[in-house]
Amino acid sequence: MSLSTARSFEASGFAKTLVLILLLITAAPLVHASDDSTLVDDKYSLKADREAFDKLRKDIPPEIKKENDEKAFMDQMMTDVTVPPSDVRSKFQSIINKKRETFNKDMTKKREDFQKGQAKERETFTKEQGDQRKDFIAKKTSSSERTEFFDNLEEKRKDFYEGQREKRDAFEDDMRDKRKNFDDYIRSKTDEFNQLHRDYTKRYEENKKTRADLKKQAEEKRKNLEKSVDEEYKDLKNQPPTNLNE
Repeated sequence: MSLSTARSFEASGFAKTLVLILLLITAAPLVHASDDSTLVDDKYSLKADREAFDKLRKDIPPEIKKENDEKAFMDQMMTDVTVPPSDVRSKFQSIINKKRETFNKDMTKKREDFQKGQAKERETFTKEQGDQRKDFIAKKTSSSERTEFFDNLEEKRKDFYEGQREKRDAFEDDMRDKRKNFDDYIRSKTDEFNQLHRDYTKRYEENKKTRADLKKQAEEKRKNLEKSVDEEYKDLKNQPPTNLNE
């Protein structure tokens, strides 16, 4: 299936149904979907929950599905033009804050797990060296053997801690990349939102003016109708009352 066909199928096949699904959007983290081509994990992605359509959309390329999901997420926030723009922005910012909170928690957990892992490695290594040292000392050895043994032990210690340092540096590089990618992603989506929000604000003000005009017209129509009725029955009202008992 070509990209153009996929886009057409996505737009025509699910447009109406998506409106209902998008009402169920929440700010909770979404189901994880591994995709090495994306900058951030799917759980931080701003998109509607469309899990119900996964089977129906299995033939659509992942990048097209994600793009459409994120577009749908933005569109559904600005469908009802009776919602004040400030409320729309507050909702968006609230979701962004929750995504950032989820990301920060995940980053903290990754760092804690990494640090615990390295501490466990150090504990195991130290114990192994202690056992080796204890076993060696219990043996009868020459001065040269002792020198060679302790030199090897020290060399292993240096290699171990150098290896841990390299792992720690690589981990921190990866964490910095993940944070930069997340921040770039959020900045990009915020810029996209701001652009759409400006258009929404115009539509909101136009709709507000239209509703005010319609209300004014309805009020004038009501007053004119009352005036017409008063004119029509003016003479009747001025006549003396009829005594029905005569």
